[in-house]
Amino acid sequence: MNCHKLRGIIEKQPLQSLICLIICMKARLALLATMCVAVILSACGDPTSLKASLPTFVDTLSVFALSGTPPSYPSGVSIVARQAVRVDGFASFDVAFDIDASGNGIIYPVKLVVSSPSGSRPVGMQKSAGTFDQIVEAPKTGYETDSALVMAPGEVVIVETAHNGSGDLCQFSLSPNLYAKVVMDSVNLASRTLYLRMVFDPNCGFRSFADGIPTS
Repeated sequence: MNCHKLRGIIEKQPLQSLICLIICMKARLALLATMCVAVILSACGDPTSLKASLPTFVDTLSVFALSGTPPSYPSGVSIVARQAVRVDGFASFDVAFDIDASGNGIIYPVKLVVSSPSGSRPVGMQKSAGTFDQIVEAPKTGYETDSALVMAPGEVVIVETAHNGSGDLCQFSLSPNLYAKVVMDSVNLASRTLYLRMVFDPNCGFRSFADGIPTS
């Protein structure tokens, strides 16, 4: 409604003047809100566009098998912390490791090791063809969240781990997932130790394992 006509309406129909004023105010507020949104989007660019800010990390780790070693020994790996950690009910790890009778490694997602609610965080895994250095990006699909994987020396496992819980790294990100690739280089059966290499992308939703800050 054209607000310049309000004076005539008020003079002729005083009982409807309040309704007319409200309609006019709502129209102006809606226009103002639309203009504000347009300005914000123009200033910030595409709000769904993800931009990485941190480089990928390369680490070497050693962990102890879940079986045949003291529970105080680190048998899990925290992808975010990039370190070997103890396996306990607090579920501060993403994956845990063991050694089977044939001397191969076994990698478990956290939910298969910790049955409490704190261990319910989804962690997906899948093997990837190619050498550790050849794999430069995590797959988009194909992750198993309810199964353990057997790792022979040289085999690469890609890990997709959700970290969007309260106070977590990806809590306010468009994507909840972080990605890492892990290879078992060797096993020491006497000490029941697995020697690993890992590349971790710390940018939520990014799947790159290339050196430096991901660009896509």
